[in-house]
Amino acid sequence: SIITPTLIIVMTFLKMITALFALSPYARHQIHVFDTQLFSTSEIATATTRPAPQKYANLLDWLTSQGAEINSALDIQESSCGGGYGAVVTENIPNDELLFTIPRKACITMNNVWTDISCGDAFKELVKKAGPGANTVCMAGYLAKEYLMMQEKDKDDSSSAILFGPYLATLPWERGVNNQEHTLYWSNEDIELLLKGSLSYQEAKDLRDEVQLAAKIMEGIIGPSIREYRGETVSSVADFSWPWEKKQPQEPLDGLAKTLTGAFVSVLTRSFQDGESGDEEKLVPLLDMLQHSDEPNVRHAMRKVDGTVEVRARRDLKAGEELLNQYRSEAEEKMPYHRFFTRYGFVPGILEPIPNLLRDKSPIFFAQKAEV
Repeated sequence: SIITPTLIIVMTFLKMITALFALSPYARHQIHVFDTQLFSTSEIATATTRPAPQKYANLLDWLTSQGAEINSALDIQESSCGGGYGAVVTENIPNDELLFTIPRKACITMNNVWTDISCGDAFKELVKKAGPGANTVCMAGYLAKEYLMMQEKDKDDSSSAILFGPYLATLPWERGVNNQEHTLYWSNEDIELLLKGSLSYQEAKDLRDEVQLAAKIMEGIIGPSIREYRGETVSSVADFSWPWEKKQPQEPLDGLAKTLTGAFVSVLTRSFQDGESGDEEKLVPLLDMLQHSDEPNVRHAMRKVDGTVEVRARRDLKAGEELLNQYRSEAEEKMPYHRFFTRYGFVPGILEPIPNLLRDKSPIFFAQKAEV
């Protein structure tokens, strides 16, 4: 069997947690309506001129090698919208001009997850047993496996062997990378100290619990292939031991919990809805690093003929203007600002550090008593 009896027990619990990923406000918009603001909509966002790290140049080179078309006026620079990096245009761009295309083979889709040589069958079995909500868990597991493999290959200067390596290198695997402040990165002490009593507290706690459970599941799915590559001993029959032997529990896979946390942050904050049913999701390099605005200046759609994602200017753009996409509508009833933070790690229009808002009991996070 691909999945051990112990893992099947864990999957029984998984059925109770996938509802958050399948049905909650974490559901993604389809890409043709998934439009991006962290500042007043009357202002034009212009990025700073400080050069971006080399990893972003590597990303653009890799995308081009995969068949992406990238406008010569597009550049990656430090963002003016709350930190991190974003895409800007270095020349005036007319309305509807093509900014870039991302071919489907450069996107990470559920097909990549299910056809993975070492873990694909186990991922498919997990979805079969736990339902569509497990797609998010499997996508995160796949990302974590590929990143851990990339780290091992980097030691041998062979990172190019990882297909999505240049893209994975740009993802926020740690708190603060590209200004990412998701609560999955917070310590338990910070959650209790800052979030307790807030409108975000329970949702953040539930999500953290689910990620911890997912780590146990992924230990059984992606753990063996990582251990084998590292040269660690891998038992072929995980649950077997002789009656006279005292079975020693295997140590948790080094780096898995931290890497899986980063993978979940990437999937929750960057993925787009994919497929006719909307049950699947995908990651679209470059498009997913555009900053958010409720009045986006780009629009995008997927070409039905080949699945390529096409991004065009929504209006005339001025040289130096940052490209902005809409993650979710800020007017959406199911996405109030406190939930925007739980999902994406920031509050639209707010540049003040989130911990400061929580310490000050901001009405964004804390219900206010009505005056009598």
